[in-house]
Amino acid sequence: MKKASGLFMVLAMMVAMQGVAAQAAMQKYDIKSGIVTMESVMNVGTMEMKFQYVVYFDEYGMKECKETYKDGKLADVVFSDGKTLYALKPGKQTAFKRGDASRGTELRVEFSEMGSQKDRDSGKVKKIAPMLVAGKLCEAIETNDGSGTVTQYADWKKIMVYMKSSSASVTTTIRAIKIEENVAVPAAKFQVPDGYVLK
Repeated sequence: MKKASGLFMVLAMMVAMQGVAAQAAMQKYDIKSGIVTMESVMNVGTMEMKFQYVVYFDEYGMKECKETYKDGKLADVVFSDGKTLYALKPGKQTAFKRGDASRGTELRVEFSEMGSQKDRDSGKVKKIAPMLVAGKLCEAIETNDGSGTVTQYADWKKIMVYMKSSSASVTTTIRAIKIEENVAVPAAKFQVPDGYVLK
């Protein structure tokens, strides 16, 4: 009887450990929730386009919502409820299903996942000096596609807080201007709002 009881305890512990491992494997970011306000600037020749967007996330980034603002007005929303990706058009109160989404809406930045092992070994993907972004000291990575486009990324807790892509004619810079960590994010951010038509 004692052997059976001991075996049951070992099995129970193994199942619990597998559950923890599975949960860890499904984590996108290293913190449970947050709100990151970003500014995006694109320069094409002498023309400059600027806008802001706000990223809300919960469940370690498995649920995520990106709200884009143009001229101070909410223009577009993309969100994942952990299973499905949706796009909202606030001006038309219309929602669209965009397919499966198991890892939120935004890019997770992790050196070991950038490019291939060959790219990292050759230096096409490499770590560069850390950056201070919105008051956070961040790991920074540079990629070179070999055809003239160089992109730099900075992450904090695997959240992309900086990206600069430069080619011969276009430069795009995205930078976090405010990072709020482990805050309460309303569940409504990951739901189709009442009154919207789902297509």
